[in-house]
Amino acid sequence: MNIHFICRGNVLRSIIAESYLKSLELKNIHPISSGTNVNWDDLQEKEYFNNTLAVLQRHGIKQFSKDVPTQLTQQRIDAHHDIVVFMNQRVIVEASTIVTLPDTIQNWNIVDIGEEHRTDTDNRESYEEEIYQEITQKVDELVKKFVR
Repeated sequence: MNIHFICRGNVLRSIIAESYLKSLELKNIHPISSGTNVNWDDLQEKEYFNNTLAVLQRHGIKQFSKDVPTQLTQQRIDAHHDIVVFMNQRVIVEASTIVTLPDTIQNWNIVDIGEEHRTDTDNRESYEEEIYQEITQKVDELVKKFVR
């Protein structure tokens, strides 16, 4: 089963979901992640990615992370669409302008840093931890529902 996690920059939410699911080492489960707006030339995006690696390190799963973010493409959607999970509605809207979405998608409604109630820049690390907990809970629910 191919599971595709999609967020905006592929530097936080979708990386956490992909890495956590990989860490469960489930047979026949192939998670990947992408972003709708990947800009690896942006130094701030690299900083955010490194912050995410630190979160994964704290939870003992950094070795399951990829090395760089990946831009969402139609080819990735077509090849990895058994389950497609978008981190929130904003990502769905952005994705629909670059690819044709499959009929069945999931919206996890995970608020990104810089959106809604997660705008205090002094709380970035606590937001990252909240997001990690939200995502791992949703991955666990997904596994219970679809993996038997």
